[in-house]
Amino acid sequence: MAKYDGATYAQNSVIGSMLIDDRCVPLVLSKLREEDFIDPICRNFFRAIRDLTLENKPVDPVTVMGKLGTRDGYVQWAREVMELTPTAANVEEYISQVLEASMLYRFRELCDLGMKCFDSAQAEELARKMSLVFSATDRMPRMTGAERFAALVEDLKNPEKPKYLPWGFPTVDRAAYAELGDMILLGGYSSSGKTLLSILMATAQARAGYKVGYYSLETDPKKMTFRQTSALGQIPLERLKKRNLLDSDWPKIAEATRIGAGAGSYTIMQAAGSTVDDIISDALGHGYQVVYVDYVQRLRVAGLRVDNPRVVVSEVSQRLKDFAQSTKTAVVALAQLSRPETVLVDDRDEKRRKVKRKVIIAPSMHSFKESGQLEQDADLAFLLWATDTEDNDSNRILKIGKNKEGFRKSVELVFHGETQTMVELEPREDRSVAAELAAKGRAVKQANRAKAQAGWQELEDNVPDNPFANTSE
Repeated sequence: MAKYDGATYAQNSVIGSMLIDDRCVPLVLSKLREEDFIDPICRNFFRAIRDLTLENKPVDPVTVMGKLGTRDGYVQWAREVMELTPTAANVEEYISQVLEASMLYRFRELCDLGMKCFDSAQAEELARKMSLVFSATDRMPRMTGAERFAALVEDLKNPEKPKYLPWGFPTVDRAAYAELGDMILLGGYSSSGKTLLSILMATAQARAGYKVGYYSLETDPKKMTFRQTSALGQIPLERLKKRNLLDSDWPKIAEATRIGAGAGSYTIMQAAGSTVDDIISDALGHGYQVVYVDYVQRLRVAGLRVDNPRVVVSEVSQRLKDFAQSTKTAVVALAQLSRPETVLVDDRDEKRRKVKRKVIIAPSMHSFKESGQLEQDADLAFLLWATDTEDNDSNRILKIGKNKEGFRKSVELVFHGETQTMVELEPREDRSVAAELAAKGRAVKQANRAKAQAGWQELEDNVPDNPFANTSE
């Protein structure tokens, strides 16, 4: 029979809310933990619902009972809880009451232990634990130095190689050690191709077995699928959009569909108008391992009555960072960069005439629009820009602008707008675009110096038009 005394009423109501309306499951999972449920039956139901959610399975009374198995009294208990829960609309209030009841329960347990103290050392330790009851610090996982290094040794002994997120570009994969729990930025100038690049990266991660959730606040999922099909099948996007398909395109579409549909779990959500908490709750409820947000400057914060974009983006960044760390979810946040800065440099055209050419100044971490908080929160940050602002089909530069556990690298990508692909150029000797550009600059300077210097050469008498030839013979 369900207990409905003051200590467990809210716990039962939380479980009942999830059983009668699965839409509140993500919110509950994001706010409560297993240890918050004092009643063991509530704790078992919470664990079963959480496991079903992480397995991306539906949550209803039948599936929950299937997860719990045939335990005496559970069916009757669940039936009573659902009948006595007034509504799932008040689940936030039930959650608040569960947290308060959990705090009081732990406090009373410590008080009981305090009555049995034999010395001041025990009393001091209990006093410290009591102070933690009224804060969030006791929820934070902690490890002593001995524990951390013991875990490190065990990790090093593990014959299985560590697994890092793939990005689909060899140079980047070698340089970036991104893991679940990291926050990654992908910044680009307007129309630089950051959404396309993120689609390609997400596809590579899904094919590697990660469960990817892509929240698009700007682009329709159908349009994104067209672009993904064009890239996977190497079919011109124009033919797909206009339905001017050739007979030879259909086998390619079939192959693209096979790869795209079978590439692990890769789900795209139309998230226009969503708040950052909406996305966090949905991602938590569906158990995504990698979450893409396109893009952070369009996210809202519920209840934040501030018009300053810098404040809003800072709050969004901090919440995404906390979500990534606390749930071991990799968050890839797309962001707009400030307008590109350009300079005019001397150059020559095809006829060797002197001309001025506009060159983009490479963006840096300071280029992220609206907020320095993005720069601070990121574990890894990519910067993307076109080599020629006047040519949309020009190559792109993908730069690792911040890398907490690796090197900062730049790689040049060949952009094929027709088939929506970006392909890494053949790696240079030192695998650095910046080094090649620097070498070209040195070569030009050396050539210019050579032109400005006098040269000496010994001339023979028989050289034509030699004014110093001996003509006395």
